[in-house]
Amino acid sequence: MARHLTLLGLAPLVLACTGKPGPGDASVTIGDVTAEVSPVIPTVVTVTWTTDVASVGYVRFGDGLTTPTESVAATEHSAVLLGLHMQTAVDYQVVVQAEEGDITSDTASVTTGILPNTLPTLTLDGDGNDLYTVAPILGGVVGPAIIDATGNFVWYYPDTRGLDVYRARLSRDGTSVLYNAGSVSGDPAQDSALVRVSLDGTSEVATPVPLLAHDFVELPDGTLSAIAVEYRDFNGSQLRGDKIVEVAPDGTQTDAWSVWDCFDPAVDVGTDTEIGWTFANALDYDEADDAYYLSIRNFSSIVKIDRATGTCDWVFGTTAATITPASGDDVFLHEHQFEVLDSSILVFDNAGAGSQSRALEYSFDPTQPTASEIWSFYPDPSIFTFVLGDVHRLDDGDTLVDFAVGGEIDRVTPAGDVTWRLDAALGYAFGFFEAEPDLYVARGE
Repeated sequence: MARHLTLLGLAPLVLACTGKPGPGDASVTIGDVTAEVSPVIPTVVTVTWTTDVASVGYVRFGDGLTTPTESVAATEHSAVLLGLHMQTAVDYQVVVQAEEGDITSDTASVTTGILPNTLPTLTLDGDGNDLYTVAPILGGVVGPAIIDATGNFVWYYPDTRGLDVYRARLSRDGTSVLYNAGSVSGDPAQDSALVRVSLDGTSEVATPVPLLAHDFVELPDGTLSAIAVEYRDFNGSQLRGDKIVEVAPDGTQTDAWSVWDCFDPAVDVGTDTEIGWTFANALDYDEADDAYYLSIRNFSSIVKIDRATGTCDWVFGTTAATITPASGDDVFLHEHQFEVLDSSILVFDNAGAGSQSRALEYSFDPTQPTASEIWSFYPDPSIFTFVLGDVHRLDDGDTLVDFAVGGEIDRVTPAGDVTWRLDAALGYAFGFFEAEPDLYVARGE
């Protein structure tokens, strides 16, 4: 594509056109086609148009991309173009569905703007990836970002609260980006929040949730469930534990579960007690079982929690474990993210191998007392990830491994070959990530 320099204040491009009819006589007229570069996220373009009768449509743009077809017929329309590179001329065309066939506008072009030059330089090695990476950037700048498979930033929203961002997600309905702004490296922040920002960056809704920790998930009904720090009295002192807070779509907040519901600090002591008792750091949700999975760092354990009853179905790991790695297998220590699969569990092991971090996979049957190691990946050269870190198994059997503070994400085959490696500049980190094949598809956990 041709690249052209554009100013952030570029005026909207307006086309007054009637459209080109498809087969038969046209029953819809397209007018007032406008393309506007977002003043907040200049790699995002909003296309608007009108029709003389209520109809649905979409936009073709770039190299074979399309926005979703509108779900409700109307006479005023808009669509957001995502996944665009900076300073790039993008061709686009409105397509409206009519009884006689599709009606199209004239093809036009709009040029994207420039993302902040404070973003880290990314280095890409290999072409064995076709996914978008949705992850926070931590370092000289802080905020949620989207990176395409070619290693280019296509979306970035700066968070200016002076806090950290550990998790970013595309919303299930495909209309916004969700992220958490908090602090867990020292004292948790009283002014932490779950944030929803529109795709063009012009609208932000922040829901205050005090003492947010690393992670959150979005449930099918739009409820946001997040880990938060919880202090309770223990032997005359305030002990730092954790809880799961649910924020309903109407903003109502409920304490859904607490580590005190399943564990006893007098019995389940764990390690690194100077930074708290449990230090929960990763959260997943199982829709089929209506259950949470929670990583408890100081226990070096992962627990399954029945959401309806609050009971703990099993604990896999070390402290308080009902299931442990098989004798002679590698044991994970101070893990962060993980993924429970159909018959195995994938774990980002921060410290179980000493001065290097790794990915481990265990065959997993919750009815058995042990789980056997079946796969592992060690990066070369080695990386020690003292905080964060993430793993995700892809449909083709490859695994994405995020070394977080090491500033590296690898796509690894089952044989351990790295087919794609993304590196950030020194001093920058990736938070917990999602891998998305399509920025428009409604998604689950």
